[in-house]
Amino acid sequence: MEITIVGMGNMGKAFAKRAAAQGFEVLWWNRTREKVKEAPGRPIAKLEEAKGLAVVFVADDQALHSVVPHLGGDYIALAGTYSVDGARRALELLKARGKKAFAMPVVGSPRNVENGDAIYIVGAPDDVYIKVRPVLEKFGTILHVGNDINAVVLKLAYNAFLISTVAVLGESLALVGKYGINPDVFKELLSLTVFKDVAARYIDRMLGHAPPTFTVKNAAKDMRYASLAAGEAEMGNVAISGVKALYEILTAMGRGEEDYAKAGVLESRHD
Repeated sequence: MEITIVGMGNMGKAFAKRAAAQGFEVLWWNRTREKVKEAPGRPIAKLEEAKGLAVVFVADDQALHSVVPHLGGDYIALAGTYSVDGARRALELLKARGKKAFAMPVVGSPRNVENGDAIYIVGAPDDVYIKVRPVLEKFGTILHVGNDINAVVLKLAYNAFLISTVAVLGESLALVGKYGINPDVFKELLSLTVFKDVAARYIDRMLGHAPPTFTVKNAAKDMRYASLAAGEAEMGNVAISGVKALYEILTAMGRGEEDYAKAGVLESRHD
């Protein structure tokens, strides 16, 4: 089966590399083709030229709705993080066009995607899942939930939990620093608790200078979609809304391109 990647940001490019490494014929489309560097496979000029399994990684609802009216392919997987309403409308349009489309949001970083240890939350009906499962299993761990919207909501819930946890960890790290305590002491404390893995993964990242793979503005978008999902379900979302506001404020302050993991540290700075 050919695989077409639509949207060649960090995640799309990582998926293309994984697909090529697994021996698939890779096609790809990006709105600004000249920005895509060192990508495997062959670029296509038109979305209608997509073949096989088309995996959509475009950034947000607006970008998603700009591509779905034209998208080719035998099967179409929405792999980005979208709002419940945005994904629902996109899938309805695709299915009205006769496409076998389903939600397939990804849990993991570009590194996880390229290495084959990302998690794919697959909302495909059983008949479609049977067809695409042998392909998807070459990319990582599959969690088949059988319902498009369930897959979208699970990804939003996961991202809301992760982003909120990291934001509070950053604020806690900043608090430690304001009292003159070495961050390593805080890290050592957390290493003795249930939070040891979170501390090991994120504290050095918060204090370092590595280029981000997921930005503050992307986190703001995901928290906004999670808040909208909570509103649609008529449930409270005080914590989600609070974290959403933090990332939106940082974006408005010009911090949108920085690593989302640094949000709690960034808000304590005055430079």
